[in-house]
Amino acid sequence: MYNDVRRVIVILFLMTGLLILPGKAESQEAVSLKQLVGMALQNSQTVKSAIIDHTIAVEKINEVKTNMLPQLNLSGNYQYYSQSPKQLMDASALFGTPPGNYISFGSGIPWNLSTTFSLGQLIYSQEYITGVKLAHSGEELYELMIRKSKEDIAYNVSAAYYNAQILSSQLNFVESNIKNMETMIATSELLYENQMIKYTDVDKLKLNKTMLETQRETIKESYEEVINALKFLAGIPQTESLMIDNKISTGDFIMQNELIKPDRIELRLIEKKKEISELDRKNIIAGFIPSLAAYGIFNYTYYGKGGDNGVFKGFPASWFGLQLSWNLFDGFKRKSKLQQNDLDMQKLNVQLNQVNENISMELKNAQQQIKLQNVNIQSRKDQLSLAEKIYSQTQLQFKEGVITITDVLQSDNSLREAQNNYLVSTINLLNAQLSWKKAAGKLINE
Repeated sequence: MYNDVRRVIVILFLMTGLLILPGKAESQEAVSLKQLVGMALQNSQTVKSAIIDHTIAVEKINEVKTNMLPQLNLSGNYQYYSQSPKQLMDASALFGTPPGNYISFGSGIPWNLSTTFSLGQLIYSQEYITGVKLAHSGEELYELMIRKSKEDIAYNVSAAYYNAQILSSQLNFVESNIKNMETMIATSELLYENQMIKYTDVDKLKLNKTMLETQRETIKESYEEVINALKFLAGIPQTESLMIDNKISTGDFIMQNELIKPDRIELRLIEKKKEISELDRKNIIAGFIPSLAAYGIFNYTYYGKGGDNGVFKGFPASWFGLQLSWNLFDGFKRKSKLQQNDLDMQKLNVQLNQVNENISMELKNAQQQIKLQNVNIQSRKDQLSLAEKIYSQTQLQFKEGVITITDVLQSDNSLREAQNNYLVSTINLLNAQLSWKKAAGKLINE
């Protein structure tokens, strides 16, 4: 009698959900998707690397510009002739000897020390002018690469965040199903004691509960893996905890007009590469144009030798001039470079057309998926509500002993299928919305 009363009390607790579990004294504030994306953009190593590349490009501009500044050089040279260089001279010119007689004589003295200052200033160079423009375009290209890195981070964080939300909802469904199964097991044991069902029916319910518990652990592990991935993307140490907002919201998405002109970073990157390619072509052509530079040189040279008749004297020298450099023929190197540039431009035009077509396809597919999944998710909600209603009725009928365990298991399977279908439609809608944002270039707002 005591055991029966205790069993009834346990059943009441299971049916009414009055079993209270101890909770944590402190609760962590949930991090929204917007907050997490902001953290990822701030802490991402990929973005930091892209920013460093941009800084390098800025320094390259400064490097190119220095070519137009005066160039000052100092050089020194010391020579010691252990044997003075000798030259031959026709002796007939000096001594009236027959032609063909030559004498040798030495020139210079052993010690030779010189110091030279040179100053150069570029006056005109078309290659320099185009080179500065190329450097600025390179800087702008790296700015676009930063934006591309940020968009990739925002997309990856959003996709992982949605997966975590779906896993959390799935875990809630499984927890609820386990509680329902515990109630059904308790009820079946009472029915068995009253000889209304076989104990194999009880075992079937216990088997279902064991399978649900295994599924719960699998989902928990998957959830933790996704949370760890979010930590990595957001630059949060793995040792710290992260709690996300598990409430799924699909109704705050607004899809703009289908005729929207997408602001895709891929298009801007190709257009910038085309601009750089055009400047590179101008830079090649600039090689046909002469450059002009001014220069000035000041030199002081000392000559000397040792010994009794030693001497050491210095003589200054200086001169100024203009230098014209003109490469008249380079073995058709520039012609080959121009042909390569033309092919590069053709390739970029093909890529541009391909990306435009791909974007149009992505936008159209995303729009169709959003419309479809909006219809599906409402249908799945209705199906889930109906499945929950049928399952509740099945529980009552099973307690009354008017249906078999087969009906119970069938109702349980229908409920799980409805739950799964609802979650599939939800993640499909979230992914479709994310795909539309990517296709339209709306992943981040700057």
